[in-house]
Amino acid sequence: MTAPHRDLRLLQQQAGELDARLAAARHTAKSADQLVTAVVTGQGKLLDLRIDDRALAGPHAQKLGLGIAEAVRNARNAARASSLPQLNALFGKQPPPPSPPAAEPVPRHQPAAPGPTRRPVEADDDESFEEFDFLTDEEPQSGGDRW
Repeated sequence: MTAPHRDLRLLQQQAGELDARLAAARHTAKSADQLVTAVVTGQGKLLDLRIDDRALAGPHAQKLGLGIAEAVRNARNAARASSLPQLNALFGKQPPPPSPPAAEPVPRHQPAAPGPTRRPVEADDDESFEEFDFLTDEEPQSGGDRW
């Protein structure tokens, strides 16, 4: 058996052991409002998601999806940060340089950017609304340029 085959088998064995350790690892994180908790494996697989009752009864229940996504993302980021040094060690790579400090978060409730403006409808415009599909943003196929 040649050295490259031994190296490959050793690498495969070490990768399998690392995969088992990552599968057994647990990383927990919460949303910023502390109402949603996510637990993921070291591989990033979602294992558990807990939602505080206050999230459902509060005045902003429609933000629950954002809290869920945030908690899962935070837990996966923790798993990634924990597993990256182990992966780098396995493959003999130097860890990446530290990332620059994060910029200030953009507020979530910014006013929407103004949409496209339409020319005013003049009194002599003869417009039939039968041509419009109000469920899409597409222009009507016939009748020329109305907008």
